[in-house]
Amino acid sequence: MFETDNLLIREYFRKMIGEEGLGIIEKIPEGEITESEIATLSDTKTASVRKVLYKLYESRNAEYRTERNDNSGWITYLWRFNCDNVKRMMDKESDDELNRLRKKLEYVRKGEFYRCHCHCVLFEAAAEQDFWCVDCESKFEYFDTGDLILELEALIEERDGETKKEG
Repeated sequence: MFETDNLLIREYFRKMIGEEGLGIIEKIPEGEITESEIATLSDTKTASVRKVLYKLYESRNAEYRTERNDNSGWITYLWRFNCDNVKRMMDKESDDELNRLRKKLEYVRKGEFYRCHCHCVLFEAAAEQDFWCVDCESKFEYFDTGDLILELEALIEERDGETKKEG
């Protein structure tokens, strides 16, 4: 069975497949198993099991092979959990998030921002609208991004430190 005692791994899967999905994957034994067998073991509808399995497949954490019954032509999907990919996929998502934060930091550093009650826009967009927002009918005011930059730098430093510790 899939062990989810590691809190980081549990949270990774909770975000991906939810609490119900965690309950389902905890019932998946080692080796191959059909959707209906998983549904029986986890006391869940087959449709819910399929939904979880497809999400796991998309994230490369589950794989399947098919077998065809020569008499009926019926195709059976045999699933198995790919434990080796969990760490690799978590690392990839972490790297993607770090890159996204770095791009956002670069964007915020380069821009001059103005905001109203409902939008935060670059100077050019505010100037095109004569510094007046038609959506909330308020004036665009200069927005000091200093605190946002410090927050993004701290997040990047924290995530970068986590990545270096794990590597």
